[in-house]
Amino acid sequence: MDEAKKPFLIGVAGGTASGKSTVCKRIIEKLGQADINERQRQVVSISQDSFYRELSDAEKVKAQNGKFNFDHPQAFDEKLMYSTMQDILQGKKVTINSYNYRTNSLSPEDQITIYPADVVIFEGILVFYFPEIRDLFHMKLFVDTDSDTRLARRVPRDIKERGRDLDQVLNQYMMFVKPAFEEFCSPTKKYADVIIPRGADNTVAINLIVHHVQELLHPSTGTNGMNGHYNNGSMYL
Repeated sequence: MDEAKKPFLIGVAGGTASGKSTVCKRIIEKLGQADINERQRQVVSISQDSFYRELSDAEKVKAQNGKFNFDHPQAFDEKLMYSTMQDILQGKKVTINSYNYRTNSLSPEDQITIYPADVVIFEGILVFYFPEIRDLFHMKLFVDTDSDTRLARRVPRDIKERGRDLDQVLNQYMMFVKPAFEEFCSPTKKYADVIIPRGADNTVAINLIVHHVQELLHPSTGTNGMNGHYNNGSMYL
């Protein structure tokens, strides 16, 4: 890819355990990009979790006890997110840290290199919350999954993959996750170009988005495949 070429930036927002990462994974798989060398991929995905800010010692203690709000906008490094997205849009290679959910910290020793690509997907609960970052996206998707389903997914995930106990997961959900979703995440749905009910289970929506991305990668005459029902400026698929 010509490094001067401006990539197409897709934002994918939605509540915790709504299926954002799985939607991104399905899109990349259906585009045949999953098994391609990272230096040659045309489509790459980045998680907003890589931009959690470093916690103070006091905050680390709170986090260990499930009493730190990771769903609040102030939990993220907004400036680093913005500068990284700017570099990506300029076709630059960027390096970001992975996030360790068990230690609630960034892992500089486990860095992820993002090479210039034609399409870059940035997913996270608050990717549309920050106006400067929101305005960078060429397409905005919101994964809209029922709250009961999201909680049912989050509980086993946090216990099995992140070393939490049941009481901690449920307390954190009621104390921070649910209120933060209602205050910060859910209102950003209005900025979405496309709303995807049921997340990765909505194969029709994913196939339509894949078709649209294919048109971006390989332009041709004809429809871009984005046929759906618009509601308040957003498309429900």
